[in-house]
Amino acid sequence: MKNQVDNITSPSATSPVPRGAAEPPWPSASMAQAFVLVMLVAATFSFVHRYVPSVLVDPIKLEMGISDVQFSLLQGTAFAVLYGAASLVCGLLADRVHRRNLVVLGVAVWTVGTVLFGLSTSFSGLLASRAMVGLGEAVLGPASISMLCDYFRPERRGRAIAVSLFGATLGSALAFAAGGHMLEAAAAGQYAGLPWVGDLAPWRQVVVLMGVSGFLLVPAILAFPEPQRRALAVAEHVGNRAQELWSLRDRIVLVVLAGATVALADFGFSIWATALLTRTHGFSVADAGSILGACMLIAGVGGGWLGGVLCDRAHERSPLTGRIDTVVRAAIAMLLSACLLLLPGGWAAVAAFACWQVAANAAYVGCASTLQDQVSGRTRGIAAALALCMSIGCGLGLGPTSVAALNQQIGGGGDALSTSLLIVLLVAGAATLTCSWLLRRRLAKRGLSSGDA
Repeated sequence: MKNQVDNITSPSATSPVPRGAAEPPWPSASMAQAFVLVMLVAATFSFVHRYVPSVLVDPIKLEMGISDVQFSLLQGTAFAVLYGAASLVCGLLADRVHRRNLVVLGVAVWTVGTVLFGLSTSFSGLLASRAMVGLGEAVLGPASISMLCDYFRPERRGRAIAVSLFGATLGSALAFAAGGHMLEAAAAGQYAGLPWVGDLAPWRQVVVLMGVSGFLLVPAILAFPEPQRRALAVAEHVGNRAQELWSLRDRIVLVVLAGATVALADFGFSIWATALLTRTHGFSVADAGSILGACMLIAGVGGGWLGGVLCDRAHERSPLTGRIDTVVRAAIAMLLSACLLLLPGGWAAVAAFACWQVAANAAYVGCASTLQDQVSGRTRGIAAALALCMSIGCGLGLGPTSVAALNQQIGGGGDALSTSLLIVLLVAGAATLTCSWLLRRRLAKRGLSSGDA
């Protein structure tokens, strides 16, 4: 453990290759592919740990005697506030320290936090443990994306980022599916013979077992070396990291805003889609949940992979503007998907949701890979953290609330969800299209200027 801590601050592991120096050889394709699969599993575990309390809401509330508002603080605010703030710090660390060991530390923190959540006997203990989960998970995004960019050549980077982002969809689905089955098994006494766990309440058994499983990630991550950071010719290495980011602000701001507006609409649609099907179109809760879950899993993963493939192919044709061209096309597809809500019938709404999942996930991958193309090896972590922080702020903070506020204003609390969702999706989609198109023009103009010079 001491060696891991020493390695976290090892200068030799943090210095990017100087401009003009020979680039080190790329890791082997097999090692890179194995690494992205481990990052996929890590992301899946992180989302399982993040969402498992949502599956256990009723037994947690019953035993702990907490209200809906208190539970929302546990599941949303306690996690999101610390996650958002910590992600910026973790992004800075990812640009300075040994990233692999930083990820291991993050896994340990969020895993211990999950276990403590299952053992806590007070609301303050639950709150502190959820904050601990948010702190640990804040490490993964910036550090893993930074490492992926040093494991994969630029022409393969979009697909690598897409695979790592699948963990969000897989983990969310697994948390609900596995969590429900494990709760039934615990209630039936199937875990009663396990040491340290058998005497706990069923919901606590589920949380603790899921939490302990996270430690399986540690040896898998430690099996990979820390990739050497690489210089990037398109980035301006001006002064320190803050000065470099400031010099790139005309590009970074636009791509971050594009990703944030996708998240705003995506969170709004995802959270209110069940209510749309049940209230407006008469679906049962069970049917709506099954249909939307399948859409998120199949269309979400398919859209992310499609976005990665299109980004990489476009990058080969046009290294300067190829990836952002993919975001432009995805934004147009988002707008067309939203327009399906104008059609009558519940299955038209399902089609809108499925098509939206494809387009939005392709846009997520395009924004993430475009951002990484603009920055150097020494600022990849903080750039990814800024994007994550903005996406969570706009997504969780504004997306669901904007739909609810419009529904209240238009329908007086009645059935105006379809109209409210349509307005939010069109406005956010138009904002994504505008930001990505403006960035595309700036990159193209910069390329022409460089060519003239």
